[in-house]
Amino acid sequence: MRWMDKALAAGGRVPLRLRRLVLTSATSALLALSAFAQSVVAPPAAPPLRVATFDSGFGGYLTAKSIEVTAASLLQHYDTTITIRHYGDTKNLPYGEKTPGQIATLGSAGVLRAFEQGADMVFIACNTASTQYDRIRQAVDAAYPGQMKPVVSIIDASAKEAKRLLDQSLAQRSTATFLIMATPATVRAMVYPRQLARLYAAPLVEEAPRAFTQPRWYTANGPTIDSLIQKSAITLPGGRHIEVIQLAPANWVELIEHGADAKLKREAVRRDLGLLAKQLPKAAPDVVGYFCTHYPIFDDTIRAEVALQLPTPRPPTYISQGQLMARIFQGMAEERLQGRQRKVPLAAGQLQALLGSARANITISGQNGPVTRQLAQTMFPNDPAPVVTEEDLGSLSPAAPAPR
Repeated sequence: MRWMDKALAAGGRVPLRLRRLVLTSATSALLALSAFAQSVVAPPAAPPLRVATFDSGFGGYLTAKSIEVTAASLLQHYDTTITIRHYGDTKNLPYGEKTPGQIATLGSAGVLRAFEQGADMVFIACNTASTQYDRIRQAVDAAYPGQMKPVVSIIDASAKEAKRLLDQSLAQRSTATFLIMATPATVRAMVYPRQLARLYAAPLVEEAPRAFTQPRWYTANGPTIDSLIQKSAITLPGGRHIEVIQLAPANWVELIEHGADAKLKREAVRRDLGLLAKQLPKAAPDVVGYFCTHYPIFDDTIRAEVALQLPTPRPPTYISQGQLMARIFQGMAEERLQGRQRKVPLAAGQLQALLGSARANITISGQNGPVTRQLAQTMFPNDPAPVVTEEDLGSLSPAAPAPR
């Protein structure tokens, strides 16, 4: 720059081209210095949160969508990005008719695949798979020693929510009735009645489940299928009493996953709740738990049939497992994002871009992509269709067929 100073002092003129070059260089230097200063002061970008849900089929996608709603709130307040993917093992469904060992094998394979593809945390949205949580946890720990990969089971959270709602009923009357809708494997495992009895620290009296054989709609899996009804009782101090009724309805999962028409679905719900109505005590249910993630898809039909076949002046309270899982996710996410609160609110365009990236997509193991897309659009008509990927999520040995 000295030569330019001398030229100006001598009354000379610096060519315009050179003056522009000098100003451009100075501006670039200032911008580079500013960027360097910001990189020193600003914290590094927050790592993304990559969330996965796992189920035997489409039902866990409802949990993923509940987590998506919570993610929208987190993105507004925390400096992060969030991706959500649902893994549905549709090739191997229904899990409800498989042995505990088969369920553990398939559940472990699906959860491990989610971690292999980058998930930071996996929510087992499948109640049947959650009955084998301990074995799935062992498989994950063996694959990732010392890393403590978060795997969340739905059973504990659901049992605690059921107790909270039953306590509200018992505060008004001495007897409460709890209706559980689950798969045959979940019903036979007795995980919910036993967990509820543990929470109350009270004895549980169990009856053997009763089977009601019906024609199978999806005949590729056999000619018949059983609905199960099982009764238990919990006796509490002060003369209080809880009736626990479990229903494993036939055909429901396959009707959903293989694209049955709406009329067939309504008939199946009406038939199975009719069976249940004959077995229930005079008191209608105070609390209803959808403890298979597929069953909320029938929510409107179930509520209508319960009101018709099990009339009561006080409609029952229904447990939504997706919302329970979303609350657990929120707590885990906020713990990870401590110190990452946004100092400046996001512009509308920035938030929309983050929300778009957080929309739940789907990976399934079966070849039912079109049905899965149709289900997603039916359940969430105002949302963009999810990306549905078909890939293998695990299999069973041919030497260990599912029981009939």
